[in-house]
Amino acid sequence: MRSTPRLRHKRIFIDSSAWIAYMLKGEPNHQAVFDYLTGEIRLKSKLFTSDYVLDETFTRLLNTQGITTVKNFKTHLSLTEKQGQLLVFWTDETLFTRSWPLFQKFAGHKLSFTDVTIFTLVKDFKLDEVLSLDQGFKKVGLTVRPLL
Repeated sequence: MRSTPRLRHKRIFIDSSAWIAYMLKGEPNHQAVFDYLTGEIRLKSKLFTSDYVLDETFTRLLNTQGITTVKNFKTHLSLTEKQGQLLVFWTDETLFTRSWPLFQKFAGHKLSFTDVTIFTLVKDFKLDEVLSLDQGFKKVGLTVRPLL
């Protein structure tokens, strides 16, 4: 039985946990994230992330791997941006202000403020899913990949 091809490219937001797993072969879910993201890149899905997510990712990579890994990751990001496959959202006063009430609303789910800005971006830009190992996004109704 043949599968039906997708009619449009997916729009995927990438969280820091997924970037870390993608970059580091020693991470427990490296292969699942790497395979999923590589497949979506081949299918020309549009990728999104944010400056807050990159801040988290750069800091984690610096603290666990060192500056060379961070520089390699940044080079990879820049290339993907230049190819038009990745868009980085920048947190401004409007996003911050729109996210604050949701941060309070979702306090019981223990989402970080960064996670709430991701929720706001995914809803505002009608993105299809979040590539993340953080299952907290499911609690607030987002589609999370990869399925682990």
